[in-house]
Amino acid sequence: MNNPEHVEVRLPILQKLLALGWSRGQIICPSPDSDDSEWRVPNPPSEHSKRDAGHAFKGDPVDLAIFDSDEHVGDPDHIIAIFEFKAPSINVGKTQLKAYLGNEPAARYGYWTNGTASTAVFKLADGSYETRENAELPSPHDNLVLAGKEPLTYRDLKHPTDRDLKASFAKILGTIAATDSISTRPEQRLNEMANLLIVKMESDKVGANHEDRTLTFQVRDTPAETREIINSLYRETKKTRTELFLESDPDTIQLTDDSIQMAVAELQGYTLKAVSPRALSTAFQIFRTNNLKIGDGQYFTPARVIEAGIPLLDITDEDKVIDPAGGTGGFVFEAYVSVSKTYEGDLGKQADARTWAHDKLFMVDRDSINVKLARALMVGVGDGSAHVYLGDSIRSQKWEDEFPILKHECMRDDSYTVVVTNPPFGKDLRVSARDGRIGGYTVCRHTPGGMKSDKYCSTELGIVFVERAYRLLKDGGRLGIVLPETYFFSKSYEWFREWLEERFILRGVLNIPMEAFQGFCRAKTNFYVLQKRGKPSLLTHVPEWFRDGEVWVSNAPTIGINKDGVELHRVDEAGNRLSEIDDVAIKDVNSLLDGEETPTAHFVSLGITELAGVPKYSDYGARDRFRRCVEASLAGFSWATIGELVESGALMVRNGHGSPSIDLRFGDVPYIKVSDLRAGLVNVNSTNMVPRAVAERHWRSKSSGLNAYDVITPSRACKNIGEPVVLLPDQTDVVLTKEVVVFRPDESANFDSFYLAWALDLQIVKDQWDRVIFMQTNREDVGNRYLEIEIPIAPTREKADEASAHYKRYFTKLSTIRSEFESAKSSQTKKMLENS
Repeated sequence: MNNPEHVEVRLPILQKLLALGWSRGQIICPSPDSDDSEWRVPNPPSEHSKRDAGHAFKGDPVDLAIFDSDEHVGDPDHIIAIFEFKAPSINVGKTQLKAYLGNEPAARYGYWTNGTASTAVFKLADGSYETRENAELPSPHDNLVLAGKEPLTYRDLKHPTDRDLKASFAKILGTIAATDSISTRPEQRLNEMANLLIVKMESDKVGANHEDRTLTFQVRDTPAETREIINSLYRETKKTRTELFLESDPDTIQLTDDSIQMAVAELQGYTLKAVSPRALSTAFQIFRTNNLKIGDGQYFTPARVIEAGIPLLDITDEDKVIDPAGGTGGFVFEAYVSVSKTYEGDLGKQADARTWAHDKLFMVDRDSINVKLARALMVGVGDGSAHVYLGDSIRSQKWEDEFPILKHECMRDDSYTVVVTNPPFGKDLRVSARDGRIGGYTVCRHTPGGMKSDKYCSTELGIVFVERAYRLLKDGGRLGIVLPETYFFSKSYEWFREWLEERFILRGVLNIPMEAFQGFCRAKTNFYVLQKRGKPSLLTHVPEWFRDGEVWVSNAPTIGINKDGVELHRVDEAGNRLSEIDDVAIKDVNSLLDGEETPTAHFVSLGITELAGVPKYSDYGARDRFRRCVEASLAGFSWATIGELVESGALMVRNGHGSPSIDLRFGDVPYIKVSDLRAGLVNVNSTNMVPRAVAERHWRSKSSGLNAYDVITPSRACKNIGEPVVLLPDQTDVVLTKEVVVFRPDESANFDSFYLAWALDLQIVKDQWDRVIFMQTNREDVGNRYLEIEIPIAPTREKADEASAHYKRYFTKLSTIRSEFESAKSSQTKKMLENS
C-alpha cells in the first residue's frame, strides 16, 4: 500500500475528504492505518446476485468508496460515490467511472483524478451521465442527485422486481434514519415514507392515463426545488384523497430537502401502478416490520403465509370479509386478489371486483401507520375503496366516543362470512378482567391457572380476538387465523380448547415453520381454519374440501422463506441451489384444492381437544416407516406402544426425583441433570453433588429406588429427548432430575432392560419422538405423549435376548471395567495419602 499512486494521490484525497466533513467510518479506502479492503463493483452485472447472496463474486476494485453513513458502510444499497486514481487520462477515467456507476445501481457520483487533472461524473435520474471538468471534491452537504437531461414520462418508467422494491424501501428508510434531522422517530419516518408512497402512486395513476405527459413525481436539479414540487403534489393529493391520510398529518412532508431528493430519485424510475400486487404487499410489510420494531405483539404476516392461508378459505364474491387486526393489509389485499382472479380476462367485469371490495371487504387496526399503509396498498392494486379503519376491535366500550365508525360501519355481530387475521399475541399482551367483563367476553371466564370459571380473568389478547371473530361471523362462517401452537396442546390452555370446541369446528391446520416469524418472535404458530357452529344460510359459502368428522392437517416443513425472511430455494443432492422456491406449504394447499393428499398433508379424525391443532402430532410418517421396517427386517416381531406395555404390566415407568437448588449442591451424592445423559450413559458431573440428607428428601426414602441397568431418557428441556441411556450398577445412588423418564421391564415381561435399551435406541424408534415433542415456553416437552411411541416386540424371550445380546455384552463388560478402574484408582489414592 506504499505505491506512488497511494501515497501521492489516494492518501491526500482521503485527507481532503475528511477535512470537508466526511466521516472516516463511511469511507472504504485501504491505507496503512485501516483494515479496509478495496470495494469491488460486480462485473459483469450478473455477479450482483452472488454478492446479494453473500457469495464470492467477480468484481473490479475501486480506490475509494463513500457510503451515506457510518452505519451503512459496506452496504451496496447505500453507496453514494466512487473514486478512481488509476487511469492515465481523463477520457479513460470518465469511461471507467461510467462503467462502475452503471454496475453499482445505488451510486450516483464518480470522481477521477491523477493528482493534477480531475473530472466528476454524475449519474442522472434518467440513467444518463453528466461530466464536469476540474471539479472540486464533494462535501457531505453537496447535492449529488441530479435530474435527468429529459423529464420523465410514464413511458420511461420500469417495472421493478421484488428485490428492487425491497432494496429501494430499505435504502430510503435506512438513509432517513441515519441522516434526517427532522424525522427522528421510527413512527414518524414510516409515516412520511407512507405519504411519499401515496403521492408516488397517485402520480403514476395520472401518468398511466397520460403517458406522454411529464410526471410530477421526479427530482429537480436542487433538493429545494424537488421539495417544493413534491409538497405541492402532496397537498393536492390530501385534498382529493382525504380518506388515505390521518387527521394529524401536516401540510408538508416532514423530511429534509436532501431526504426528499434521495427518496424521489430512488422511486421515480419505477412504476408502482404496474408493479406486481404481491410484490408491493411484501415490500410494504418488510419495510414496516424491519424499520419499526413493534413492542405490542404485532408480528406482520409473511406474504407466503398469507398466500397459502387465503386459498384455504375459498373466498368468493358472495363473501363478506373482515380482518379485525389487519396490520399493513396483507390478508385483505390477498382476499381482493382472490376475488379478482375470478374476473381475469374479462376487463368488463374488473369493476365488479372493486364493487365487491367496496361493499364487502373491511379491515381494522389500532396502529395509524398500518392503516395508512393498508390504504396505500389498496390504492396501489387499483382499489382504494376497501374499508380500512383505525380503531380498537376488542374494547367495544371505546367505540362510541373514540371509534364510532367501528360501531356503525363494520363491527356488527353475525354479519361476516369470513374473518381472517393474525392477531397480536403474547403472554404479556392481555385484556384485563375488567375489560373482559365490560365486553362480556365469555373466553375471559377462567382462573389464572387455566380452569373454567364463572369469574372473569385477564386473558391473552390473541385469544380474545378469537371470540371477537366468533361474534362477527354468521353461522357456518369461516375463520382463518394465525395462533400460537401452544394454545392447542398446553394443559394451561385446556379451558380454551374446550371453549373452542363448543363454538367452532376445526377444519384445517397449516404448519407455519418457525423460520417464518423467527426474525421477530420465537413462538411456534400455525394457520387455523375454523367454521362457526350452526347451520349456514343459503348465501354462506362452504368450501368443498371441508369434511365432516375430519381435519385437514399439513405438516409442511418449509414455506419458501428462511429465518432472515429471504426466499428459500431448493437444494439438490450435490448442494447446488436451484431456482425453484422450497415451499411445501403452498404445494400442500394446492394439492388439497385439487382433491389430493401429499406425504406431509392428509385428513385426520381428531378434534380440537385431541391435539389436532398440532400439525406434527398428526403426522404418522415416522410410525408408518417403523412398522414397515419391522415387517421387512424383523421376522416374527410385532410392535406395541410404551403405553400398552405399561397397561399390561410388562413395563414400569417413573419420573426422576427432583431438582435440588444450586445452594444445596455440595456433598457426595451425584445430582444428574438432563445434560448429563448422553452417549448412552449417565455421566456424573463432580460439580453437581448434594449431601445425602438432601438426596433422601428427594428420594422420599433412604434409597433412590433405582436398579442397575434401568433405562432413562430426558423428557423435557433437552434436545436429547428420546435418547436412551443405561444406568450402571455403581450409579444407582444418584438423584435424577425430575425432567427424565425411567423405564424398567417387569419380571413377567419377555424382555429385559438390555432389550429395552436396544429397542429404544433403534433409529426407526427414535424418529417417532419428533411427533410427540412439542414446544412449550420455548422448551421442548414430551408430556405423557411418550406412551404413544411404538417399539418392536420379540416373539419369544430367546429372540429378544438374541437381538440385544450386543447391548448386554457392552454394558455388563463396561460395568466390570469401570468397577476395576474405580477400585484401582481408589487404592492408588489411598496408598498415596498414607505415604504422605
